[in-house]
Amino acid sequence: MRPEGGARSTGAAVDAGQEVRLRALHSLGILGTPREERFDRIARLARRLFDASGAAVNFIAEDRQWTKAESGLEGLVAVPLGESMCARTVRSGVLTVIEDAAEDADFCDGMFVADGIRFYAGCPINSGDGVVIGTLCIVDTVPRTFDDRDRAALADLAALAEREIGLSGELRRAGEVQQMLMPSLALEVPGYEMAGRCVASQDIGGDFFAWQLLSTGEIQLHLADVMGHGIPAALVAASLRAVLLGASQFNTLRDTMGKVADATGQLFEDSASFATLHSVRVHPETGTMEYVDAGHGLAFILDLQGGLRRLATSGPPLGLLPDAAWEPRAEHLAPGETLVVVSDGLLDLFPSLEEAVAKVLRKRVADGSVRELVDRVIAFSERRGHDDDATVLALRRLPSAGEAAARQ
Repeated sequence: MRPEGGARSTGAAVDAGQEVRLRALHSLGILGTPREERFDRIARLARRLFDASGAAVNFIAEDRQWTKAESGLEGLVAVPLGESMCARTVRSGVLTVIEDAAEDADFCDGMFVADGIRFYAGCPINSGDGVVIGTLCIVDTVPRTFDDRDRAALADLAALAEREIGLSGELRRAGEVQQMLMPSLALEVPGYEMAGRCVASQDIGGDFFAWQLLSTGEIQLHLADVMGHGIPAALVAASLRAVLLGASQFNTLRDTMGKVADATGQLFEDSASFATLHSVRVHPETGTMEYVDAGHGLAFILDLQGGLRRLATSGPPLGLLPDAAWEPRAEHLAPGETLVVVSDGLLDLFPSLEEAVAKVLRKRVADGSVRELVDRVIAFSERRGHDDDATVLALRRLPSAGEAAARQ
């Protein structure tokens, strides 16, 4: 099956409701996304049920038909609208059957007939708002008829695809809400700059970062990684975040960990989950640090020359062991040094943290702001692809004007 072909002006041109459809389609963020087993499974079921040569889940964009899933149509990715039988289905808004494409004026001399396709049946797929955005279709290399039972069966499978698309939309919106819970603006603390980003491997994830300015004047930073992905991990993460931020404001770091462990113990037990956590307090005037690392182990300090001091863990992950305790540890952030905490979504791309730092962070660590540093790490993670959530949190203590001048 050829994935591309010359554009033709045919009756398959999309209808006047294109703007509404495109708005609904783009709001789902599904165009150009990777293959997913949940949609591939539907295509396989359709192909087997109708004993067809091929089946696909297609979406109709502004200038092309784009294939999200296929079975038996290897190489089918995108075709011009003029070649798209599914565009006719989308335009009509009803299940469409072409018993013999070789006898159809729009497609008889098109690329699909040239590739041996004779039969087509496509059922519209709607967005959650009821807008037709694509189809579930089957094709065959011989002319066929399609009775009412066949139509009903294809419609049932298309409804499965619609349900998955609706779930995608809900997850996307949930992911947007989750991102809104992350800090959007850095704390303004003289002599310091901070930045953080979290990118979920799915629409929604179990990582989060947070910062707060305590009543003592200390800067408090948190990065947590809840075991798992998707909605279950995200719900646990949201609960943990709320408890952690509330307890931190009014308690010592040691007492905070005890209260958080007590408040979330049943949640972790019921969800059969746990979370690693790095929580640190920095005194702005002195750079004195106090931190707890609950089984996270991915926090370190970089100096301007790229030297690395890795921070030790101080106890097990939250929710893993009953009656666990965490001993706060002390460190110092000198002028020009940067505290960096990452989640294991980044570490998964390398054999060790040291190699990750050498490849991504240590180079040009003194160049630019911590925001640029964090963005560089996330960009690298996205280019390489990450099966786990990837989160980066950084705090830099700025050198004084005299120290900065002496380094130049």
